[in-house]
Amino acid sequence: METALATLSVQGLPQRREQYVEFRDNPRWIFDFPRSKNLSSPLPISPSPQSTSMLSKLVRFLKSHPILFLLLLTPGIPEYLSASSQITLLVINPPLFFLLLAANIGLYGSGVILIREAMIRWKKGWASVFLLGVAYGIVEEGLALWTLFNPLAQPVGNLGFYGHWLGVNWVWTVGLLIFHSVYSIGLPIFLFGLVFPDLKHKSIVSMRGIRISILGLTIDSILLFMLESAIYGPYNPGGGLMIFSGLVITILVFAVRRLPGDFMKIRLSEPKWGPRKFAIVGALLFPTTLLTGGIAAGAGIPPEIPMILDIIFAMVILTRAFNAMGANNNQEQKVGFSIGLLFPIVVFGFIASIGIGNLLIVVADLFFVLFSRRLWRKWHQWTLLHRAAIQTGLPGFGESPAPLLP
Repeated sequence: METALATLSVQGLPQRREQYVEFRDNPRWIFDFPRSKNLSSPLPISPSPQSTSMLSKLVRFLKSHPILFLLLLTPGIPEYLSASSQITLLVINPPLFFLLLAANIGLYGSGVILIREAMIRWKKGWASVFLLGVAYGIVEEGLALWTLFNPLAQPVGNLGFYGHWLGVNWVWTVGLLIFHSVYSIGLPIFLFGLVFPDLKHKSIVSMRGIRISILGLTIDSILLFMLESAIYGPYNPGGGLMIFSGLVITILVFAVRRLPGDFMKIRLSEPKWGPRKFAIVGALLFPTTLLTGGIAAGAGIPPEIPMILDIIFAMVILTRAFNAMGANNNQEQKVGFSIGLLFPIVVFGFIASIGIGNLLIVVADLFFVLFSRRLWRKWHQWTLLHRAAIQTGLPGFGESPAPLLP
């Protein structure tokens, strides 16, 4: 396939150049991948005839409303792919399903919009996203849901007693804050930049939208706080832990505000790894940081060890991937890394759902497969066209979109 592209005829180059520019600059292109596989003929950039199916209508609607796509994607990863929220309710109790969906969007969606806007408006890099992701995790799991503190919280399990000290479930806290930082906040922003490449450095909400997001996150957190109070009755983390949590959140926000804009700036280089290696490395993050605590608890290992290992594993995997990504011609690598990050969550959610009879998790898994396939095919074809353009030697023909990683 690459050979066919590399041997483009001189007569076809002007037309190819126009197609390349359209292919590169189309802000909604991820939803309109070409159907034809014959790359020796002009690439059919125009969308194929639109189907009247419900899926096609949904796709057309989402590509016209990128902010809605982000709002649906954000809770979809940590809640519905992982089976933390039950898709079965869509059939059993639709009103409750949509009520919980609205709550998840108000929580996760507001958080990711605020952090993405901070990254863009403050001109910060990915380090700021991960630090603010930790702050978001404390808001959700500490101030709203109390899972960072309550040893009897349902999802905490034996980690409520293993490593519990001074009122904090430390092993659970470290692993969960890493999860929220990467999967609840960082990954949706990362994927949004791949789906809408022209928007990855642009604000998508006004100041009014920011105020609405702050209000939504606040109201959602208060309602969850009241719900937790009703569920767990006598348990109360106490004012000291709440004040301490608020202080940590404030410190993280101020630290991000003062963080240099070029902190961990990526070098202008080609990727050091192929897409497959990025996928493998990405797939290691979830099991190494989320399963370490449970394994250590069962083996009777001192809780300080899994806490330290979680932080080391996360830092090594993310920094290695960051440094190997490069800033040029790395779109396939980004797709591979994002698919690798998502895959273990899909497997975990599927296994968990079988145990509780939530077989509709297959629907979420199917969306993941279709989305990943569409994302890969589009960037793979862009990469082939880009390589062919470089081999033709025409000035400016082979320039790539601005990299997602600053």
